[in-house]
Amino acid sequence: MSKPLKIFFVQMTSGPEVDVNLAWVEQEIALAASSGAALVVLPEMFAQFGGADPRLLAAQERRFEGPVGSVIRTLAQHFGLWIVAGTVPVMTDTDSRPRARCHVINDQGELVRHYDKIHLFDAVVGDQQGVYKESDSYSPGSAVITLDSPWGILGLAVCYDLRFPELFRQLNEAGAELVLVPSAFTYKTGQAHWDILCRARAIENGYFIAAVNQCGQHDERRRTWGHSLLVDPWGETQDLGAEPSSQLLTVDFDRVAAVRQQLPVNLHRRLG
Repeated sequence: MSKPLKIFFVQMTSGPEVDVNLAWVEQEIALAASSGAALVVLPEMFAQFGGADPRLLAAQERRFEGPVGSVIRTLAQHFGLWIVAGTVPVMTDTDSRPRARCHVINDQGELVRHYDKIHLFDAVVGDQQGVYKESDSYSPGSAVITLDSPWGILGLAVCYDLRFPELFRQLNEAGAELVLVPSAFTYKTGQAHWDILCRARAIENGYFIAAVNQCGQHDERRRTWGHSLLVDPWGETQDLGAEPSSQLLTVDFDRVAAVRQQLPVNLHRRLG
């Protein structure tokens, strides 16, 4: 039997002020530690949502040791928790625009892996924001990322990546049994597609999806859906609802083997 993983989901309504957002995060991580969690997942853009040019923060976070990274590392070490730090903009030596980077910090405060969001949200949604053009501010990543953890192999993806099943298939082929998906899904697209996309990615690959979303009204134009989900390999869900909240949820990795034995889709593939 594998070791269950207790994950603390942090669903929040981030704003433009880094200090305010980090104060909320610190409060939630302390609560996670007291609840017996082993890993905390923060949403996309947890530290700064809107406001300043992301390059200003990105220039300080090249090694995730700036105003955000130093806090997250310290909290992980202090509370003895692994932290999946949503996304933070990071400048690289090769791009003129930042990457939207998800950092994984272990319980010693060490950066063990990072993932740069591959698929950038350029879409005409028809909400108050209207047009989204993430590629104006960010450069895409290209690498499919998994990591070995004390609980098993974890995969990483971010928000709009959910619409691209080939990424989740590659994470499956790399051995992932749980994929962590920090997100900031819009209210309109979330209402229409969030649940079905999360469930489809879990069902078609026979693994867990832990999708932690932003929620609520961020400014006069930006509203996100919330409803962070833990989806098991059979498609059963646990939902955090629409408001800022946190919840301790458990991943039983033995469930992956059981469902894959019932429905061995990885053995039945004929294409690709």
